[in-house]
Amino acid sequence: MAVKSLVLDIDGVLLRDRQLLDHVKSKCERYVKAKLPECKEPARVNRLLYRTCGHTARGLQTLFGVDTSDFNKWVYDDRALKTHLWEVLSSTEFQQEAAEIHKFTQNGWRVTLFTNSPIEWAGQVANAISNEVFVACPGSDLMTADLKPEAAAYREFAKHHTHIFVDDSLSNLLTARWLPNWHPVYFNDYKFDTGSYKPDWCPTIGSIWELALFVNSADLEMSLS
Repeated sequence: MAVKSLVLDIDGVLLRDRQLLDHVKSKCERYVKAKLPECKEPARVNRLLYRTCGHTARGLQTLFGVDTSDFNKWVYDDRALKTHLWEVLSSTEFQQEAAEIHKFTQNGWRVTLFTNSPIEWAGQVANAISNEVFVACPGSDLMTADLKPEAAAYREFAKHHTHIFVDDSLSNLLTARWLPNWHPVYFNDYKFDTGSYKPDWCPTIGSIWELALFVNSADLEMSLS
């Protein structure tokens, strides 16, 4: 019987507090401004870097030749941001959802947080859920690291496991669509102006509670297969 693996994105799935995510985005934009002092629209450049290169740091180094080895420290090693993250992780809403995710680990699921954010960020989220939750994230060298949606990042997962992958990014899910034993699930709670689009090639869910229902149904389906 295949190992049941639940793979969860962090930002936009487990962390959905708009102010917190805007806080991270603001730090990235200020990083762009620090590295490109003559840039008049760092917010727009930051968006373009994500779209073209998948990551702010990789985009700056690839397109502008900027040394971005300090990106993770500059963005995430910030007292105000850490405090903000702690406030969200300790909130009643997150703790209730964390309890649901913890139940998955108790029911035979291997739960992994799959993110392009560093361990300094992902590790805190994982610890706030359960010590039985794993983390898959890039190392400090973002130029050589495998990042979503690159297929190499997904191939780090065990090939013989059955992976249910939940992400709010369709580009990340598209890679999983064509990989053996990967089953993409689109997360969209419609809070971020993403519209009501639902892909016809994978299920759509809008909450952790819906995720629990989906996982339970998938569990039943796999147990019968």
